[in-house]
Amino acid sequence: MANRIVILLMAIANLSLAQAISRADYIKKYQDVAVSQMNTYKIPASITLAQGILESHNGNSELSTKSNNHFGIKCHSGWQGEKFYHDDDKKQECFRKYSTVAESYQDHSAFLQKERYSSLFDLSIRDYKSWAKGLKKAGYATNPSYAKLLIKIIEDNDLSSFDGDYDGELNSSVFFGTMYGWNDLLSQQLIYLNDSKRYYVEGVLSVSLSDASLMFGGGLMLTQNIVIGPEFGYGISMKDDSFEYNPKYAIANQFLFGKKLKRWNVKLQLSTYDFVTFVPSLSFGLLK
Repeated sequence: MANRIVILLMAIANLSLAQAISRADYIKKYQDVAVSQMNTYKIPASITLAQGILESHNGNSELSTKSNNHFGIKCHSGWQGEKFYHDDDKKQECFRKYSTVAESYQDHSAFLQKERYSSLFDLSIRDYKSWAKGLKKAGYATNPSYAKLLIKIIEDNDLSSFDGDYDGELNSSVFFGTMYGWNDLLSQQLIYLNDSKRYYVEGVLSVSLSDASLMFGGGLMLTQNIVIGPEFGYGISMKDDSFEYNPKYAIANQFLFGKKLKRWNVKLQLSTYDFVTFVPSLSFGLLK
């Protein structure tokens, strides 16, 4: 009899383990929902997924399995939907109950539209660290380590890669990448775009057939995809077996294709050392 009980308990334990959702499976199952919410509400998919993972224990918590509540959102005043009572900070607290997990994701996005979270939407979609810290500061959770836990989940599981699927306009963002072309053969470009105020600033380290140069510049965003402005810096060239360092100037027109967090850039540039001889260049590359 005792052996049968042991065998039965082992079978039940194995069944429970088999039904548990792994973190990888959770991400795979809900990543598209998180991206969809991001494109509608401008909340980073990485943040949504990390909160879902943390609050629901990868979808395995009692709250998530019995009420489809993956974000630990309590009833609060004004909630007209179904309710589920669950022990949390206090005994038998009231939590929102949903028909589907998708409803939980939708309500989470709507919940963050409250005034106390409004400052989060001034942050870049790419800045998941500031989002995590902002959620904690706004009082989303009482755990003092809440922001650190979210950031660790995001970085351990590369969740920030889903933020690159954002289809909307960006208030501001930083891009970095390698450019190839002629006369500048190879360039490393760092560019900051501020879509709302319509300006950009950049730094470019490049190597051409005749020199190497470090340039800084900025200017106007004519549209979300076209920028133009001057560049200033120094060029290093070889002359008579010695190096020469001279001020260098340029005007650049850049075409940044795409609205996502990866931009193809085509750059037209006219540079000079003496305002007498001007050298044109054309380069392109992927910035992200």
